[in-house]
Amino acid sequence: MKKIYVLMAAAAMLFSTEAKAFIVSPHVGLDYVSATPNGFGDIDSLNGGAVSAGVKVLGFLSVEGFYQQYASTDAFGGSKTKPAAYGIDLVSDTLNLGVVELLTTIGYGKYTLDGGTLDKKMKDFEGSAYRAGIGAQFNLNDNIGIRAMYRYVFPEDDTFKKNVQELTVGIRYYFF
Repeated sequence: MKKIYVLMAAAAMLFSTEAKAFIVSPHVGLDYVSATPNGFGDIDSLNGGAVSAGVKVLGFLSVEGFYQQYASTDAFGGSKTKPAAYGIDLVSDTLNLGVVELLTTIGYGKYTLDGGTLDKKMKDFEGSAYRAGIGAQFNLNDNIGIRAMYRYVFPEDDTFKKNVQELTVGIRYYFF
């Protein structure tokens, strides 16, 4: 069931409507992240930020590396934790209308919990996860875009959560 989301996002990427000549456009991004972990454990909601750097190629496909850091929250047994994530995403302009782009994304990341008594058993609170999502980007001009994304994150194993749903809102700066 989990892999169906990745397959659906990959299929949606194939339907991109714009295939220009080879273009490379580096960009950076800054996002607010609200996450809802589901499954095991005491963590019900997370808020934090994410930074990303990427390269848009072919006019419709971006490769982006990301790092997310969440605010400190209560965890298991009264301990505090500062969850974090890092990884890589492929982002496709599934429908590019110039000013507005409808996006699909698939990716892979590492999710971790640390802090307090969790540090003693850190290996128990690290896990890899697949990510799939949809979103939109409003381009203010050729260099600045405002992006909103919904991502469904499903860990390879149920280390500390069965899944995580993320909503991000942020800004992208395209160098050229």
